[in-house]
Amino acid sequence: MPGQDKIKQADQCLNMADLRAEIDRLDRSLVKLLSERQRYIERAAEIKAHAAEIRDESRIADVLAKVTAEAMRAGLDAAIARAVWTTLMEHCIALEMRKFEALQRAR
Repeated sequence: MPGQDKIKQADQCLNMADLRAEIDRLDRSLVKLLSERQRYIERAAEIKAHAAEIRDESRIADVLAKVTAEAMRAGLDAAIARAVWTTLMEHCIALEMRKFEALQRAR
């Protein structure tokens, strides 16, 4: 795009300002993706009929397995991926429960 600096790969960053600019760019992208993910979580709260459906241990294990495998393919430390997704899923479960309970009260 005109007016935008070219994206620099990590090995092209020559100083901390370059690195921080690229990290900030990535953070903006991650926030957008997480916002999209949240919309699906919120929709799940609308679709599910019972609060007991919200926490699904087999789904949590499945997501962690998929994320771990993808992290290894992508060169992301698997421990970081698992920690991030575990935290993400716990917060998403809590959000989904709050949304589900609010919807139940409104009915």
